[in-house]
Amino acid sequence: MVGQLRIDRPHALEMPAQEVHLEASERDRLTQDEARARAAQISNVSYRLDLDLEAGAKTFRGDVTIAFDHKGGGTFLEFLGGNVDRMLINGEVVEPVRHGSRLLLTASQLAGHNEIRVVYERAYDHTGEGLHQFIDPSDGAEYLYSQFEPYSAHRLMPCFDQPDLKATYDITITAPAQWTVVTSAPEIDREDVPGSRNRRTFATTVPFSTYLLSVVAGEYASVGDDHEGIALGMHARASLMPHLDSAHLFALSKRLLDHYGTLFSEPYPFGKLDQVFVPEFNWGGMENVANITYTDTVIFRDPPTEDQLLRRDEYFAHEIAHMWFGDLVTMQWWNDVWLNESFASFVAYLALDALGGYPTIWQDFNYRMKLWAYREDQLPTTHRIADEVPSTDETFLNFDGISYGKGAAVLRQLVAAIGTEGFRDGLRTYFRRHRFGNATLADFLAALQEGSGLDLVKWGARWLTTASVNTIAASWRETDGVVAGLDLRQTASDDHPVLRPHHIEVAVVDRADRMTVYPAMIDGVTATVPEAAGIAVPAFLFPNYGDYGYFKVALDPASVAYAESRLGEVGEPLLRQQVWSSLWEMVRDAQLASTRYLRLVATHLPGEASMPVVQMITATVAGAIGRYVPESEIEAESSRFVATAAAALRSDPTGDRGVLWARALIAAVRTEGDARTAAGIVDDPPDGLAIDQDMRWAVAVKWASLGLEGDVARIAAERSRDDSDRGDRAVATADASRPDLAAKQEVWERLHSNGYGSLALARAAASGFWRRSQAAMLEQFVDPFFAGLPGVFEDWEAEAARSYFRAFFPDYLIDTATRDRIAGLLADPGVGSMLRRMLIETDDDIRRALACRGLVESVSLQA
Repeated sequence: MVGQLRIDRPHALEMPAQEVHLEASERDRLTQDEARARAAQISNVSYRLDLDLEAGAKTFRGDVTIAFDHKGGGTFLEFLGGNVDRMLINGEVVEPVRHGSRLLLTASQLAGHNEIRVVYERAYDHTGEGLHQFIDPSDGAEYLYSQFEPYSAHRLMPCFDQPDLKATYDITITAPAQWTVVTSAPEIDREDVPGSRNRRTFATTVPFSTYLLSVVAGEYASVGDDHEGIALGMHARASLMPHLDSAHLFALSKRLLDHYGTLFSEPYPFGKLDQVFVPEFNWGGMENVANITYTDTVIFRDPPTEDQLLRRDEYFAHEIAHMWFGDLVTMQWWNDVWLNESFASFVAYLALDALGGYPTIWQDFNYRMKLWAYREDQLPTTHRIADEVPSTDETFLNFDGISYGKGAAVLRQLVAAIGTEGFRDGLRTYFRRHRFGNATLADFLAALQEGSGLDLVKWGARWLTTASVNTIAASWRETDGVVAGLDLRQTASDDHPVLRPHHIEVAVVDRADRMTVYPAMIDGVTATVPEAAGIAVPAFLFPNYGDYGYFKVALDPASVAYAESRLGEVGEPLLRQQVWSSLWEMVRDAQLASTRYLRLVATHLPGEASMPVVQMITATVAGAIGRYVPESEIEAESSRFVATAAAALRSDPTGDRGVLWARALIAAVRTEGDARTAAGIVDDPPDGLAIDQDMRWAVAVKWASLGLEGDVARIAAERSRDDSDRGDRAVATADASRPDLAAKQEVWERLHSNGYGSLALARAAASGFWRRSQAAMLEQFVDPFFAGLPGVFEDWEAEAARSYFRAFFPDYLIDTATRDRIAGLLADPGVGSMLRRMLIETDDDIRRALACRGLVESVSLQA
C-alpha cells in the first residue's frame, strides 16, 4: 500500500476523517495475543461468498460459508455492522451471539472440521474502507470498491480477519448486467437472472490473507491487454477514461512483471492482473491480490508534471512488487508491516532505476522517503523499524515514515553491504521457501544471510531494533594550508543513545571548486578519513555523497557559508538536493534561522534547473513560513516569497518549472494583495504557463477565506468549469473557509454528526475550517475541540479518530497555551494509546516550532 506525504505536519491528511461511530462499546480491534491464540486453533480455512449488489441500493446482501479445521476451545469471527439474518453452524441454525464486532463461537458448537454459514445484509461504506460506494456527480454512475488493509475485511463479510489465517475464496456476485465486476480471480461463468442482472462466478483462488481480498463493481469503463498469457485489465470511471494513458501503463506493467519475475526467480503468481482507479480512495494504491486499486487522482484531468508521472509510476512499481512480497508471501502479523512496505518501496525504486527513463529517481527517493523518515524518526514517539504491534489500533499509526522511508533507506544500505547478487539470491530463497505462506523478519534475514554468506544478526540488532536517527558532522584540522586530518563525528539523541555503523563517501570541494570523493567508515563516536590527509583546505564538505547513508548531516560553518553564496554552483543535482535537505534539517533543529533559510530560497531557487529540487524546496517553504517564522512576521515572509515566485514565473513560465512555481505562489498567499497577484496569474497567465483547474480552485478558496469581494462569483465560475466530485470538494472547502461565524457553526455541526454523508466531502470541509487570519472568531471552537478529543477516541473507530485529529487539529496555534491544553489531556491516565501518541507528537511539533521562532527573534535582537 502506498500513501502520500507532506513536509512537516501533514494536516492535509494521509487518511481522511470519518464520521462512522462504533455500534457497541467494544472497540473494533484485534490484539496480537488474540491473533496468536486463534491461529493455534484454526487452520485450512476457505470461504464461499455470494454477494448480491443492486444498483442504487444503500445496502448489499451476502451469504458466506466458512469451512475450517478447529483444535478446540472457543473462538470468534469478526463482522462489523450489518444484520445477521441467519446463521448455521455445521448445518444447525443458531442464534448469533454478538459482542461488538465479533460473532462468538463456543467450543461446544465446533467440531474438528466445521462449516459456518452466515446470511447477512450490510450498509455500504462511504469512508474509503470496507465496501465503499460512490455516485459520480458528473453522470450519476455508481462505483463500488473494497479496501481492507489492515483490518476491514469483516466489513464485507464475517471472517477470521488476520493475516496468518490464509484462505481460498470462491466468489459469486449478482449485479446489474451492464456493470463491470472484478475480484481476485478470473470470471469463469455468467448466468442471466431477472431484473437485467446476471450472476458471475469466479475461479477458486490460491490461498491469501483476508485483507488482500477485493471486490470492484459498477459502471467502470475498461480496457484490456495480455502479457505472456496473463490477462491484463484497467478500469476507471467512465468520466475519467478519456484521460487514462493506458498504453503507457500497460507497457510499464509488463516490464515490471518481467523484471520482478526475473529478480525473484518466481513467475507472477496469480494468473491475471486487473488495475482499477477508484474514487475517494484514502491511499495511493493497495496491493489486493490480482486486483490492485489506485486513487483515481492519478488519472490526470490536466497536463501532469514529470513529478506527477513519476509518482504514479512508482505507485505501479510498488504495488506490483507486493504481488510477490506481501501477497505471495505475507507477514505473519503487523509487526512486520514495515518490511512489507519498505521492501515494496525500495525494490520499486530499484526497478524504475533498472528499467531506465527515470534520471531523477534517487532524488525522488531522497525527498519522498528519507526526509519523511528523518522527520518522524526525531519525534518522541519514534519506534524501532521492527517493532511490536500490540493490536490493529497501533497498526494504523505504523503506516508511517519509519515503516516506509527509514525501512527502505536501511534496506538500501543492506544491499550496499551484502551486494546485489547476495540480495537477489537471498530473495529467491525466501520466495521459494515461503510461497503462499506467512513469514517473519527472521525468515527474511535468514534467507538473505544464506544468499550473501554474511552474518546479519548484528546488523539487524543495530538497525532494526533500535530507534531514532544519528547525525554525522565532518571537520578538519589544518597545518600550513593543508589538511592535517579530516575527522567524522557521530552523535545520537539523549533518549536513544545508539551509534551505528555507516559506510559512507565524503565529498570535498576545494577552493578551486574541484570535488574529490573519499570513502570512509564510522562505527563509533569518531573516525578519520586517512586518504584526505595532505589535501588542500576545503571550501565545502558533505559526508554522505551518493545518499547511501541513513543519517542527518550537520554542515560545518564553512560549508554553510559556501552554500549561502554558491549553492547553485554545486554541479550534481542529487548533491545540491542533499545540501538543501541538510539546511532544512538545521532549520528544524533551530540551528539555522528560518528567515536565513528563506533568503537562501530567494537567492538560489529561482535559478535552480533540477525540478526535483524545486519541488522539494517549495514544499518546505510552507512549513518554514507557517511554523518556524515568528507570528508577527508570517504575512511579510509570505509576501516576500510570493514576490520571489512571481519573478520566477515572469522569467520562465514554461513547462514543469512554471507549474511548480505557480502552485507554490498560490499556496503561500495570506494577504489580499497576494491573493490578487495569484488571481491575476490564473486569470491572465503569462505565455507558456499551463494553468490547471486545481490552481483555479486553490485561488477561489483563498479568496473565500479572505472574504474578498467577488469570491462568490469566482467560485461560481470555477463550478461551471468543473461539475465533478473534485468541484464538490472544492466548494465544501471554500464554504468552510469563509470568515463567517454562521458558516463555521454549520461546518462544526455537520462534521460532528455525519452531516456530509461522504468522507471525502467531510475531509474537504475540515481542511477549510481553521484559518490563522480568522483566529479571533475561531477562538470559541478551540476549547470544545480539545474537550471533545477523548470522546472521539473512545467512541469512534480507530482510523476515524486518527483521521479526525489530523484533519481538524488547529495547526496555527503555536503557543504555550496549546501545549498546556495538550498537557492537560496527557495528564489523564485514561487517555488511550492512540490519542496519547498523537498528542505527544503534536506537542513536540509545537515545541520545535517555538524553538525555531525563538532563534529568529534572538538573531533579530542581536542584529
